[in-house]
Amino acid sequence: MKRLFPILIIALSACTHTNNWVQELENKNPLKDSTEYISVYFRFDTIINDFEVSGILYPYYSEQYGWSMYENGVRLFFHSCNTNKEYIWTDFDETCQCFKNTFMSKNVFDIVTAQDFHGFKNGDSFTFKYNAQQSAEPENPLLPNAEYQFYDIDFDGKDELLLNYYHGGPKGCSMAEIYEMTDTAFVPKYLVGSDDHFYIDENTIIDTDDKTITEVNKNSLHCEDWSTFCYQADSVGELRLKYSTSYHHNPAKNSVICDTIFYK
Repeated sequence: MKRLFPILIIALSACTHTNNWVQELENKNPLKDSTEYISVYFRFDTIINDFEVSGILYPYYSEQYGWSMYENGVRLFFHSCNTNKEYIWTDFDETCQCFKNTFMSKNVFDIVTAQDFHGFKNGDSFTFKYNAQQSAEPENPLLPNAEYQFYDIDFDGKDELLLNYYHGGPKGCSMAEIYEMTDTAFVPKYLVGSDDHFYIDENTIIDTDDKTITEVNKNSLHCEDWSTFCYQADSVGELRLKYSTSYHHNPAKNSVICDTIFYK
């Protein structure tokens, strides 16, 4: 996934569910007069962890495939009801005037695949359902269908923001990027000693007792190849690679190769 650079502004209005919410988003929309993008406005039906979340969807359309379920731009607004601060998340690149990543949303997927859907129009508005269904994996407490969630993923006593990509991970599973919430911005979470933006998916094993996060990567449908990467958090929430394991089964030779590497 490409690195994203969220920014922060200070909002002046308090949390409110009024009929003016579309107009408020229109006023915040830098692309409302663009001839390249359609602007669709939405808000979520639930306030989570003090945040009222709304956004502007910039849906993608092609003559060959129609309206996209995944390849869409977005601008998200996280408004704190307690402090009135508003965080903005987007990956719109001013240089190319384009979105560098994609917004993979369960709500957008459901809209586009509905039988009565006939396309987006500029100025359309929707109320999105916040989907709190948990992962089917018992060792993963996260919400694979929620566009965002708050969870203490690095075990430091403070929640991080997880931005979810619906069906955007390995083999179509949902994955989430992790952001620290500071007073001034959403800051991408990195592993110690790495420039890679850390992410997890719905197959990740989360052990709150050992303060470990274990990624499980299956490289074939029959699990003939797989690997795990275990990360452990220190007392201040820094994540470090603890060990990795790989497994390869060669049916033709009836052989198995398994390696484990421990890191200091």
